[in-house]
Amino acid sequence: MINQLRLKDLFTGKVDAKNEILENTKVERDRFLDSYLVPDNIILDSYLLGNKYIISGLKGTGKTALLQYIALKAERESSAKTSFILFKSEFTEEDKKDFSKAVNATIADRDEIPDSEEDFVNIWRWFLHRHLIKMIDLASPFEKDKNFEKYKGCVLAPKVGDEVSGITRYLPKLKKGNVELEADFDFIKGKLGLDFEWINQGARQVKFSSIVRQADSLFTEMKPSKVRFYIFIDELELTLGKQKQYNKDVRLIRDLLIAINSLNTLCRKNNYPIYFITGIRSEVLTAIPSSGKEINKIVSDFGTTLNWHQSGIISQHPLLNIVNKKINSSEKALGIEITQPVSEIWEKYFTKSFNTKPVQEYILHQTWYRPRDIVRMLSIAQNQFPNETTFSHAVFDSIRKEYSTQSWVEHTEELRSKYTEDDIEGIRKLFYGVKCPFSFHEITVHSDERKQMYSEVDALLTKYRLADILSQLYKVGIIGNTGERIRYAFRGDDDILIDKRMKIHDPLWNYLAVEPVNNN
Repeated sequence: MINQLRLKDLFTGKVDAKNEILENTKVERDRFLDSYLVPDNIILDSYLLGNKYIISGLKGTGKTALLQYIALKAERESSAKTSFILFKSEFTEEDKKDFSKAVNATIADRDEIPDSEEDFVNIWRWFLHRHLIKMIDLASPFEKDKNFEKYKGCVLAPKVGDEVSGITRYLPKLKKGNVELEADFDFIKGKLGLDFEWINQGARQVKFSSIVRQADSLFTEMKPSKVRFYIFIDELELTLGKQKQYNKDVRLIRDLLIAINSLNTLCRKNNYPIYFITGIRSEVLTAIPSSGKEINKIVSDFGTTLNWHQSGIISQHPLLNIVNKKINSSEKALGIEITQPVSEIWEKYFTKSFNTKPVQEYILHQTWYRPRDIVRMLSIAQNQFPNETTFSHAVFDSIRKEYSTQSWVEHTEELRSKYTEDDIEGIRKLFYGVKCPFSFHEITVHSDERKQMYSEVDALLTKYRLADILSQLYKVGIIGNTGERIRYAFRGDDDILIDKRMKIHDPLWNYLAVEPVNNN
């Protein structure tokens, strides 16, 4: 009987959690449920019962995985109906079709949102109403009586876009706040008893706001059934391209959160088994308050921030427990009897130490305390050494450059909510070959030299103060403080201490060709 799996046979997860159940098969779902570790600060019932509905955290902390887990638990435990809305446009049309098929998702393409200075709250409220109606088939969270038919007729009345893809095919065609109706007036008013604030009855044009108000009103008049509906809204992200588009993204996400909160409030008041749950990046929440509307209270009251940092015994760190669960799940799936304690899992599949440090400590210090980092590191090892039976010292040594490169790419994606591509290239050249650790004076001298060498660095430092760049890099985990006390944002330390010594985080040294000054 096989008792030792090769690295290629271990299920260590996917860097993007959506891909863990890409084909949505029973095998994938069972494996995901069996291998998933619920974060310590998440009370699952609070999300399943609608007391909480916002999950925030830095990129890679596991927001999507947690949403997927909640969805699968709801389906298994209460035969709930689930659906995902993915707020992102960085996919090809083929990607959109694949994701839609795999996880029953609606891909919302931000770039096709109509350009408008008005609030998007009404648009999002109607969008969520319509998404809910489109989910309903034989299963319904409401009794299908006359009140339901009136609500359905009102929500589906506006004429939507005729585009093949993109979010505009789900949104009404708006012009100066007015919308054209799909159905004629006699049907709307006669059969269902609906009426709207008409602008041009002959052209079937009405005020869109009146439709949303009436949909909200009709929504509260229905009788709940016992079928639970969960709608997950994920991938709320920002990319700094054109400033106009960035500002629009901020308003879109802000107003979407307001719409989600509003509908969840209506559902709680009316005892509807409907739950809108969203995952949002921390840096997006940081950008929203400057947009003119306060949402901090909503996030504080109904949200939880994913944070995997934990002081104490390293071998008991939750991120390492994720590895334990996934290896145990792999062995179980392939018929290996699980009898050994956790400590033997590490003895069986991992080298005892790396560069004089216990391997568990080395792995943690090579991460930003995020599940994605662990998955990335082990996945690279599996891909490069599929037939090995252990994550040996030689394996970890060989993958350092690739892991460092991929980690840098990951963090440049986080920087895109603040900087352009040219800015990011300037940052790379500014810190390439830097000596660590460094003081503010030393990095100032270094940056002055790089300005003379690279036009990208010169342009970057013309736009931004060096201290502000350092502060932003600290927030995403690229740099931290060193010395008597190590400080990083991902460890819970809010702000960089500019007057203290700083360093590039260890996993990025290989890619940035960092030169060590001493052993700090």
